[in-house]
Amino acid sequence: MFLFIKFILIICVFAASTFIGYTLAGRYKTRVAELNDLLFALEIFETKIKYTYDSLTTSFLYIADNLKTKVYRIFFVTAEEIKENKNDSAGDCFKRVVDDEKIFLSLNKDDIEILKELGVSLGQTDMEGQVKNIKLVYNSLKRQLENAKEEKNKNFKMYRNMGMLSGLVIIIILL
Repeated sequence: MFLFIKFILIICVFAASTFIGYTLAGRYKTRVAELNDLLFALEIFETKIKYTYDSLTTSFLYIADNLKTKVYRIFFVTAEEIKENKNDSAGDCFKRVVDDEKIFLSLNKDDIEILKELGVSLGQTDMEGQVKNIKLVYNSLKRQLENAKEEKNKNFKMYRNMGMLSGLVIIIILL
């Protein structure tokens, strides 16, 4: 009986440490996907501003419908905030939503700060000014994406394997 309980505990320790390793590794993979989604969103937004002259809420709802990761929440919630808060500027709503939604994303602090830069001129400048700001944010996020890919290539396997190896070390110590 005692041996059976010990065996179950060993399996639980190994499973928990492996899960932690995979979770930490997954954040690197998710960050790359979210940055790709943000770049795609900025491309859509630039096209919408240049050619359709849609409102910000319509553009943001369209962008949210076309994204695959949790990044869609930023654009969806911002569109809702702009509809509800007529007193706040679109840029203020965008920055506030980015701050609120960052806990659901795998983006790091630099990614968030760059994304907030989009809100600086949102709805406040003419079309050319907004397009320039979108391109500036796009280029900055593209550099962040390259860094994220390097970090993923460097750390993904390490964290994944580290979880399993730490589980094995704990098992050896317990035996």
